[in-house]
Amino acid sequence: MNKFFYFYNSLCNGSNTPTAFSFDPYIIAVKEMLVSELQQIVYYIEKLKDLNIDMSEYRDKVIDFISILIVNLDFKKESFFIIVEDLYNNKKKLEDMYINACEDIQKEPVLLAKDKINLNSKESIIKALNEPDKNELNNYELSSKNKILYELMVNIVLNACNCLIELKNYGIDFIEAKEEVLCLLNTPNEKTSSFEELKEKIKKFSECNYIIVKLLNKTIEEKFGPAEKTNVNLHAKKGKAILVSGSSFLDLEKILKASENTDINVYTHNEMLSAHEFKKLKSHKNLTGHYQTAYNNFMLEFANFPGPIYISQNSVPKIDVIRGQIYTSARYPAYGIAKIENDDFLPMIEYALQAKGFCEDSAFNSVQIGYYKDETNNKITEISNKVNAGKIKHVFITGLIDMFNIKNEYIYKFIKECPQDCYIISFGYDSLRENFWHVNSYYDFSILYDIIEKLQTEITDFKNNVSIFLSECNPSTISHIFNLLYLGFKKIFLGPCCPNMINPIVLEGISKIFGIESLDSPKKDIIKALKKEEG
Repeated sequence: MNKFFYFYNSLCNGSNTPTAFSFDPYIIAVKEMLVSELQQIVYYIEKLKDLNIDMSEYRDKVIDFISILIVNLDFKKESFFIIVEDLYNNKKKLEDMYINACEDIQKEPVLLAKDKINLNSKESIIKALNEPDKNELNNYELSSKNKILYELMVNIVLNACNCLIELKNYGIDFIEAKEEVLCLLNTPNEKTSSFEELKEKIKKFSECNYIIVKLLNKTIEEKFGPAEKTNVNLHAKKGKAILVSGSSFLDLEKILKASENTDINVYTHNEMLSAHEFKKLKSHKNLTGHYQTAYNNFMLEFANFPGPIYISQNSVPKIDVIRGQIYTSARYPAYGIAKIENDDFLPMIEYALQAKGFCEDSAFNSVQIGYYKDETNNKITEISNKVNAGKIKHVFITGLIDMFNIKNEYIYKFIKECPQDCYIISFGYDSLRENFWHVNSYYDFSILYDIIEKLQTEITDFKNNVSIFLSECNPSTISHIFNLLYLGFKKIFLGPCCPNMINPIVLEGISKIFGIESLDSPKKDIIKALKKEEG
């Protein structure tokens, strides 16, 4: 399995590269402004709700707008001006509604501080960006510690909203969770909210976040599953091709159906690998395999793929430059990406038919993914019984993917240094050592959560006898860490993260405030994990 994500595709020449774009600090500043406007909108939504006024329409607007922040590629500046102006106008409308409602009941309204620069036009937005000190983007005075908590709060809210939007695509409107999102997002508007209060609110929201994730996993399994063990081809097949990246299996299914009467081969990419676990999806004959050269090598892969690339909504990877003919159904496509309207994939299919495609077959490797629940549950019970009987001292969970910067050195040493009376459950890396179980999960956190929940119920002293080492680092990692904290983990270790994946401020905060350890050396980390906690 160590060859996975290390093949080189020499056939990908003559690729299509009409699109190129990169990060712009100006756009990042506009995004911060967008967050601020959203929080002020939430403030007036909550005030109007307190007056028994139905705010469901605006609640859903906030959830939809938050999804824009998940995308980390450049929008056209003009598009962002429209978004910010739209948010500002919604805020002013809600403010007026609140004032009028208070007048009707003869109550004094409690308003947010007035912006010194109104964001009601392109010119005013540019002025606000150039003079940030003159624009009170929100009235929450942030200390350095509160600033870190604030960044963590925004991160977990973004990921929760991404899942809520995906649930809505499956026909599930999780209203209670949306209300929890708005409640947390409104916290910075509360002037009296202390550091400890904000910290507790974030921890409390972790339960809601985990319920959202579990519901989404259950919904996907009911729609396409159950998951089962599957061998996935890592190859290029001669012929026309479409690459589907991201995490929306619904989008993949639509593309498979739209292209099924053509000679186009459909390949998955990145998190979409897990789609091959599900019988309903892999029954499509045009689902050909998985195309990927490395875990975080999107630039080269997209540039070299000899056909169009589809990125599912809210799944745009955090990378500096993308090249290729790229499509998405996202509400606000990033700059240079073609938008799919009303599930009309014909333009993308026509482009695929015109593109060069792969010149010949080339097999690189195959990988087994998925699992059978009964088999897995029996394995967990076997491990748990040995832990409770004192035959296994500690359980280390590692993964979730077979890649991180210090993998070759760290993982080999970790397995070597790990005491023989300890057990390793590995998501992504295999070994012949005893007391070792390789679970073929890679990107699939749903399998990890199922295993953890069973370990939690069957191991008597779970917090001292189980630790987790996360080598994966992507924009959802912080959200998963809070889920793990909710599940009772006291010992969580996190591998190196690129700044374009997770803000270093966020990493610093989750380490200092919530006790997440950074990987050091295998020997030192094992000693830390084995140390018993009192109480």
